[in-house]
Amino acid sequence: MSTLNRDEPLTIHVFIERTKTFGLILVNHLKSHSITWVLLISLYGVIHANYRLAINQTPSLPYTLFLICLDKNVQTGGFIAFKWHNGDPYPDGYIFAKRLLAGPGNIVTKKGRDFTVGDRTLVGKEDGLSLKKLFPNDELHDGKNTIQLGKYFVAGDHEYSLDSRYNLLGLVDEKDVIGRAYPIF
Repeated sequence: MSTLNRDEPLTIHVFIERTKTFGLILVNHLKSHSITWVLLISLYGVIHANYRLAINQTPSLPYTLFLICLDKNVQTGGFIAFKWHNGDPYPDGYIFAKRLLAGPGNIVTKKGRDFTVGDRTLVGKEDGLSLKKLFPNDELHDGKNTIQLGKYFVAGDHEYSLDSRYNLLGLVDEKDVIGRAYPIF
């Protein structure tokens, strides 16, 4: 006799009876839907091996949710996802998504705090939103710079985006790249 619908206090005996009843229901469910569960678990494994979701928590880009394809074959003009390894203000391994403006062999022109990539000029700020002093990227010198192999120049759309204009992030190393990012919304 099932004790699932009785209004009696939960005792060890009642708990054991309910567990037996649930166990039988679960076993019957798994027997009748085993193919569906195997397919769902396999599908999850394939998706998880190749994709991730990331949430943008800052106004650096106008998108909130990104699908990240775990493929290091990134292209300029698209979005790139990479891990942060530069200490404060973000924890190690924090995932960033930015626009990939220049890759190996591309030209970035630096003039003081400002950077020009193609027809896009990024104005470098002296102070960030937190009112802390921002230092321009010192990996690049004034004038034309060719991005070296294994490095990427990334930027956000917001004027205060933490990106390759600043020493805090600098150029992104290829070893930190997770893959291509695609905005969902």
